[in-house]
Amino acid sequence: MKSFLSILIPAAIASAAVSCSDGGSTAQQPGSNEISFLCGFAASGRASDTSFDADDRIGVYIVEEGAALELGGNELNNELFTFDGSSWKSSRKVYWNEGVHDVYAYYPYNKKVNDTRNYTFDVQTDQSDHSGLTASDFVWASASGVVASSSPVPLQFSHRMSKVVVRLEKSDDFKGDIPSDCEVYIHSTVGRGLIDLSTGDVMRDNDSGTVTVKACKTAANEYQAIVVPQNLSSRRPLVEVVTQGVSYLMEGTISFRQGCSHSVVVTLTRNPEQTKIEIGGSIGGWN
Repeated sequence: MKSFLSILIPAAIASAAVSCSDGGSTAQQPGSNEISFLCGFAASGRASDTSFDADDRIGVYIVEEGAALELGGNELNNELFTFDGSSWKSSRKVYWNEGVHDVYAYYPYNKKVNDTRNYTFDVQTDQSDHSGLTASDFVWASASGVVASSSPVPLQFSHRMSKVVVRLEKSDDFKGDIPSDCEVYIHSTVGRGLIDLSTGDVMRDNDSGTVTVKACKTAANEYQAIVVPQNLSSRRPLVEVVTQGVSYLMEGTISFRQGCSHSVVVTLTRNPEQTKIEIGGSIGGWN
């Protein structure tokens, strides 16, 4: 997985004289600087990808330097940019205002952001295919002290959720190979996060209840899922492996840290009640 991906994003900011409640309006002035970005990942790619994919969409906000990010009335409000496979395109041209600016960007794009301080984001409960996994991988970037220029502004996206990697192993009394039909589930986690789009910080929404997430098979005997950062301090059902009509259900405690990957090893035995679970420490990077 590449550690940095440079992508040119043509974008722009609305004129300060125009209302920005709907994302602003185009300022068509000779000599105006159209915004562009160099985008990459601060620590590896998105989910198990090395880069963005064609048709991926991000949202961009821009405010005057030091100004609070609001739901509306910013210099640029949740502007949509779509990746065409080589560059990012907005549906319109908008340009830098004078002065100094702060930039915020996030993926995946949501047309109806309900709150910039406590934006609600739900991980997918079915992450068994790649689309569900990447749709749960909320990434965020910011740049401060930006002045109008024709030069691209660098943006480095970072993962704001938490990833769990489950590896299946077998004990000495487990006959044969680990079946290929295994399904892995992550239980007892709160599935909704509250995100501050000005900082990228995520808190679990305790009012939303817990969910069960079906993990994605990413390699032989390895499964991955993305969950909201949270601390499971008391033992409860955590990982379930279902294969050939048999369910292996294990309890555990774990602290899912923001932007980190966590390793869980499940050792299958002939007797499902004797199956072992080992929860490793978190890895500072995503992979």
